[in-house]
Amino acid sequence: MKKNPTVAIIAIAFFAVLAIPLQSAAQEHSGAHKRHPRYKLVDLGTFGGPESFLYGWDHSHFAHVFNNEGTLTGWAETPERDPSSDPNFCWDLDCFVAHAYRWQNGRMRDLGTLQGGASSDSRWISENGLIAGDSENGELDPLNPGLLQIRAVLWKGGQIIELGSLEGGYDSLAHAVNSRGQVVGTSLTTVSDPDSIMGAIYGWPQQTRGFLWENGSMRDLGTLGSGTNAMALMLNESGQVAGYSYTGPDPSSGCPFPLVTASFRWQKGTMLDLGTLGGTCTLVSDLNNRGQVVGVSNLAGDETRHPFFWQQGVIRDLSTLGGEGAAIAVNEAGIAAGWSNPEGNAVTRPTMWKDHHVIDLGTVGSDPCGIATALNSQSMVVGFSGDCNFDDLNAFLWEPGRSIVDLNDFVPPNSDLHLRVAWAINDRGEIAGLGRFPDGVHHAFVLVPCGDGVPTDHDGCRGPRDQPDATAGKLQRPTLQPGFQTLSGPRRLQAFHPWHQR
Repeated sequence: MKKNPTVAIIAIAFFAVLAIPLQSAAQEHSGAHKRHPRYKLVDLGTFGGPESFLYGWDHSHFAHVFNNEGTLTGWAETPERDPSSDPNFCWDLDCFVAHAYRWQNGRMRDLGTLQGGASSDSRWISENGLIAGDSENGELDPLNPGLLQIRAVLWKGGQIIELGSLEGGYDSLAHAVNSRGQVVGTSLTTVSDPDSIMGAIYGWPQQTRGFLWENGSMRDLGTLGSGTNAMALMLNESGQVAGYSYTGPDPSSGCPFPLVTASFRWQKGTMLDLGTLGGTCTLVSDLNNRGQVVGVSNLAGDETRHPFFWQQGVIRDLSTLGGEGAAIAVNEAGIAAGWSNPEGNAVTRPTMWKDHHVIDLGTVGSDPCGIATALNSQSMVVGFSGDCNFDDLNAFLWEPGRSIVDLNDFVPPNSDLHLRVAWAINDRGEIAGLGRFPDGVHHAFVLVPCGDGVPTDHDGCRGPRDQPDATAGKLQRPTLQPGFQTLSGPRRLQAFHPWHQR
């Protein structure tokens, strides 16, 4: 039931493949002569425990964790040990209590938990700073022995609000919130269901339903066709919702869920089936404020999956570099980013889809494989590349007209933190992701752009070709500061991605 960053990164890639070098057109024609920006690295630290994280390395869809005001949310471990005596039921892999956080301008705030609960985490932040996530409430789940109940929560105005659950269920998860204070997520009911969507993901064998919460009331969004299970995963500023739903009792052999699964967009009480590319599994990954949706859908026969783009009732195959692929994120201009395989599926390439073109973004150095995870309104793309087993990773930044950059070039020489994955980039060009120390401990990080002309190592600012200072001492990991604490940890809910066949 616990999450592991390495396993989840392999899952997001859908398979492990051989490390075969591939030249990238993006690298050849990206204009490497143009100057790259400088960045300052901020290690977020922990709340006194060993590790810190942000929602990304285990997600099944894009998650908005970094807004354009420069506020980031995630979760981190405290020094306290998890109250569960069974390590299989700990919130984090190393059995430390973890709390959700809000970070802005170098300051970390512990968001706390529901009364009686030990751990919490966060999954989404709105543009005006509302945060959605989950918290234990300290009570045992009578339908899932050994587990504590988890409830969807909203952090607003410094307060934590429990959102409840549907039909007497004991567990719920909040996935997204908009600036209007609407929250969407997933709730279990008390109905036993061997084909439960949440059972396939987290091991909870109860019926799964998507909800919309607003003004203190939780609403069941329903399902497609005669389906019994659904998940609401994302929400835009106008209140449109996207997610998955079973369409009926027919089995699927090409989906991470046991039954035929479609994606929907819900608006003002109407749930619309987005359609398919011919197969029995279509999974949405992102929804923008224009109502455009991207994701991955099986082709006829369920042997192959392709990225899709949906708009105004029409689903379109975005195509690939020759093999399989999936779109993970879409910006307001309708430009998508994700991954694609060349013919033969031997390698996985970070990919952008723009104006009906498929663009291989390239990788760091000689890395053969990679995945693009997020992009902003300027089409700046972040992600990670590495070997095709996704063991050794390097976080990257790609910008139009510039060559791809290893984000580790911005790490000062007095730090041992290796930036493995970048999960988020906002319109200010600030980047957030996950780094790892040589002993395997993970910390969340932020890269803050510096002004033009800032010299090397001035206030920690560095460019991609700055040379190390051999006389500099090593930075220590962040420690507790008066009034603020540092963060850390992976979650107890097991790693999952819809492109990974379980």
